[in-house]
Amino acid sequence: MDFTLVGLWHEMGFMARAVVVVLLAMSAYSLSIAVERLMAYRKGRALSRLYIEALAPLVESAARLSEAVGLDKRFAGSPVATVVGAGVSEYAKSLAAGARAASPSAFDVAEAVNRTMERVKERELANLRRGLPVLATVASSAPFVGLFGTVGGIITAFQKLADPTKGGGGIGTVSAGIAEALITTAVGLGVAILTVWFYNFFMARLDDMTIDIDETASELVDSILKSHAA
Repeated sequence: MDFTLVGLWHEMGFMARAVVVVLLAMSAYSLSIAVERLMAYRKGRALSRLYIEALAPLVESAARLSEAVGLDKRFAGSPVATVVGAGVSEYAKSLAAGARAASPSAFDVAEAVNRTMERVKERELANLRRGLPVLATVASSAPFVGLFGTVGGIITAFQKLADPTKGGGGIGTVSAGIAEALITTAVGLGVAILTVWFYNFFMARLDDMTIDIDETASELVDSILKSHAA
């Protein structure tokens, strides 16, 4: 009996092989999502920090708030720039409307800007969550897929145990089925553990970016109220 990976693969039945192939496919798909999300989050976080640094002096001085219009275009790919930039654009529209007609109150302008940012924020967060449900599904289902292969391996072991032509009753004749059962379980657990790590890592990064969006949007609304109060 060869207990190397190649040897175990040759000893596996059809069901166990199919389970291992499915688990490897799930693992590869999860890794591709993880790499894509990692690159997107790193780029988004870096650009968001640069945007916040560029926006900070404009938001602190209410008189310079109009200079922030169009600033988000320089930081395409930043979640903060996308959300707050939409709010700044809405603020510019309110100023233009006020110049043509009766000037809206500070609270009306702030409310309009806040509603706009909330709508864009939901779309942006949905985009940031893209792929994460797949990671959650793989993490929760991989152990069960491995367990399915374990059932197949146990069935193979008992079949060999009951077959006199395969030395029925000898532990050596059923060791392949037992090893097969353990291998599929181990692969399923390995895929699940790795995917859970990625999922939790990305959820933490998503929470960080959500905080950046909320804080910057709140500062923008405060600055709008101050500019109308001045």
